[in-house]
Amino acid sequence: MAGRIPQNFINDLIDRLDIVDVVERYVTLKKTGKNYSGLCPFHDEKTPSFSVSPDKQFFHCFGCSAHGNAIGFIMDHTNKTYPEAIETIANSLGIDIPRDKEANKKYEARKVIQNSLSDANQLFENNLKKSEKAI
Repeated sequence: MAGRIPQNFINDLIDRLDIVDVVERYVTLKKTGKNYSGLCPFHDEKTPSFSVSPDKQFFHCFGCSAHGNAIGFIMDHTNKTYPEAIETIANSLGIDIPRDKEANKKYEARKVIQNSLSDANQLFENNLKKSEKAI
């Protein structure tokens, strides 16, 4: 799906968003000079080594060397694919992702399959909890 999302849309999306807003949904940040800092969500630490630069639209951890932009943060932190991360960010900004008709059909079909698998997984988990043998 990533190839089906126009690159100019991705570039505009990155230009529109503020990485601080994206990261603050998952990490408590504190302003330190021009940047923001907090505890790294990618490894355990007691003192902040995670830095977010609003000027550069970039994050970096000096402890584990994790770094990247808002899309990379969403991918790493929420374990999403590149297109899913773009979709998450676009939805948070209230922006529709432009797709051609063929890509839209595939996207809708994939969503139906994903929802079906999720429902089946939930049903399986619920039934496992009720099974004496499984417990």
